[in-house]
Amino acid sequence: MKNVFLMGLSVAASFAFAAPALTQDSGVNPAELKQIMAQHPDWAVWLADPALAKLTLDGPKMPNSNWRADDIRRPQPPFVETGKACAAPPPGDADILFDGHDLSKWTGDHFGEWSVKDGILTTGAHIYNFLHTKDSYGDAQIHVEFREPAQPHPPVNPQYHGNSGVFPMGLYEVQILDGTNNQTYPDGMVGSIYSQNPPLVNAGRPPGIWQCYDIVFRSPHFSGSTVTQPARMTVMLNGVLVQDNTVLIGATVHAKVATYTPHAAELPLALQDHGNPDSHVSFRNIWIRRLSPG
Repeated sequence: MKNVFLMGLSVAASFAFAAPALTQDSGVNPAELKQIMAQHPDWAVWLADPALAKLTLDGPKMPNSNWRADDIRRPQPPFVETGKACAAPPPGDADILFDGHDLSKWTGDHFGEWSVKDGILTTGAHIYNFLHTKDSYGDAQIHVEFREPAQPHPPVNPQYHGNSGVFPMGLYEVQILDGTNNQTYPDGMVGSIYSQNPPLVNAGRPPGIWQCYDIVFRSPHFSGSTVTQPARMTVMLNGVLVQDNTVLIGATVHAKVATYTPHAAELPLALQDHGNPDSHVSFRNIWIRRLSPG
């Protein structure tokens, strides 16, 4: 940690010569950015990149919030220990989407990037792409177990640490990311509704240990082009509540304020391969239950 801290201070000290072009209304000046980098040395190298600093300090203001989209200044949720258990059998009325045998329930534009070996599904980590279920769903209970890869030489950008996601209807992301010793913007960490709402706590487990999401998704309703009922999500990560009936402001989008576009009442569930090298996220025991509209 000492070497990382000194590296952060060194980068922060040289910041005056490479200040990112932040807009005037971002509320951040070079002196404040130097202070942020010194206080959070793990972020220093990342924030020294003008493009990355601009993304996480200069995003649009979120509605009904004091924060910007993907704002790294936002307080980090407290950590909660959750043990190692993650073995819930699927209910009798669930659609089994992956039980370790094959991908017969899935399709995708880069289907061959995903591999199944020893009962485990793993991302290719080469190309940004998605797996989509062949069937479509609306209101649903979703169970996904995932495992983060070890990264002995982690990339500077914390968003490249085992990045993946669960997308109900292929549009609304619950983030998958290494949440151990990897601080990022809270609305982009594990347990977040990506670029919208941080988790209540950091209930993530270290790389190499299986983790489990249990998601209750309520789909949005539309009347023509008008949203009459926004989407909502309740999310348990490793048995801990991290999203409590959270209202979504729109479909997932990065560094922008999300909006809704009318769509069908049922759409495929999706899993994301973020395409980052050495970021092979693994999955097992994936199932979904249709719920009555609520």
